[in-house]
Amino acid sequence: MWLDKIVSTESRVPEYLQGAPSSKLKENTRSAYFGTTLGWIDTAIVDRSSLSDKRTGPLIVEEYDATVVVPPNATATLDDYGNIRIELG
Repeated sequence: MWLDKIVSTESRVPEYLQGAPSSKLKENTRSAYFGTTLGWIDTAIVDRSSLSDKRTGPLIVEEYDATVVVPPNATATLDDYGNIRIELG
């Protein structure tokens, strides 16, 4: 696995594109498989905009063109440019 940092001179995502606060979104769950050690876990299905607050996995972030899996004990949040930042625990 490799990690790198990308820096941009663009301004952060405008507020009107950041979505609704996570407290106003309805959250569903789905059973997801995380290998033989952890097995099947009820996993929150969230919208990208709910990551404006730091969230702890397991999570599945669903969008119209992508799906991101945040494993158990990892955290996910949006950076100032709208990128999903995942820190493995």
